[in-house]
Amino acid sequence: MIAHKESLYPLLLFTLIWFCRGYAIAADEKALQLVKKEGQVSFYTTMAATESKLLADAFQAKYPFMRVDITRLSSDKLLQRITTEHRTGAQLFDVVTNSGMEVHLLKKANSLARYVSPEAQFFFADSKDPAGSWVDMYSNLRIVTYNTRLVPREKVPKRYEELLDPAWKGQIGFPEGQYAWYATLLRIMGDERGRKFMQALGRQELHYRNAPVLIAQFVAAGEFNLGLVYENQVLRFKKQGAPLGIAPLPFVTKNMHPLAVAAAAPHPNASKLFVDFVLSKEGQLMMKNLGRVVSRTDIPQDEFGQVKIIAEDIAIADRIGQITEEYKRYFQ
Repeated sequence: MIAHKESLYPLLLFTLIWFCRGYAIAADEKALQLVKKEGQVSFYTTMAATESKLLADAFQAKYPFMRVDITRLSSDKLLQRITTEHRTGAQLFDVVTNSGMEVHLLKKANSLARYVSPEAQFFFADSKDPAGSWVDMYSNLRIVTYNTRLVPREKVPKRYEELLDPAWKGQIGFPEGQYAWYATLLRIMGDERGRKFMQALGRQELHYRNAPVLIAQFVAAGEFNLGLVYENQVLRFKKQGAPLGIAPLPFVTKNMHPLAVAAAAPHPNASKLFVDFVLSKEGQLMMKNLGRVVSRTDIPQDEFGQVKIIAEDIAIADRIGQITEEYKRYFQ
């Protein structure tokens, strides 16, 4: 009798597997029908227009029944627009990507939904919200570039403290408003060491510009020798023949651009499908091919060698007033 029962176990297990598989297929089909009924997704982004269109085109090619409506604004303006929409009840966007601090503020304002994409499991822990509101769509690395014609290889800085060498006085380009970078370096270096470094760096007669890309251009032109910039700008200019190199510092920080679904998305099912696509290996390889740094663990990024990449803490947005006040003691 016992042997008879045991002989039924494989059959019962097989039946259960097929039942669950059939249920999952039915559930997927039902979800797909809901997506088709919605037929569109409204994407708010700070990405370059050409890049966001390429992403939308790839999504629409995979799902021909979908349309992606893109709204492209600067970080501040996008934050203001969503905040205004949320306050007035005019919920017009489905999915958003912006700089990390702006997304953090949107989450605090209850403008974002909790959606844990099945793709989220493949991302580094420091690159996704533990509460499930966002996942890093792509990042920009803040690196130090140098002019390869003006800076001998043996003089290239290998530690952040080497930027304080008197030889670099008046030779460093620095973007305005590097609050997240500042706060992250203080966290990594420790408060006392970090503040001493910032104070000394601020006395290096920095060349301030309002955008990292301008600094990369000036370093390439030989206006000054070093500059704090984004790595994708350096790689792009290098392909065009610019004499730029990347200093082999022990770590660099990454400015994340999280992707999130709106709390009151007009097209909630289409929103999730779009997020799943962007975070998929296919979508993230597209981001990488556009010159972006991705946080997906199964996509190698050997071009950065052994350098340690540290995510900037977007929660510093909660104390941005304090950070800004401290920052201005050292920098413009």
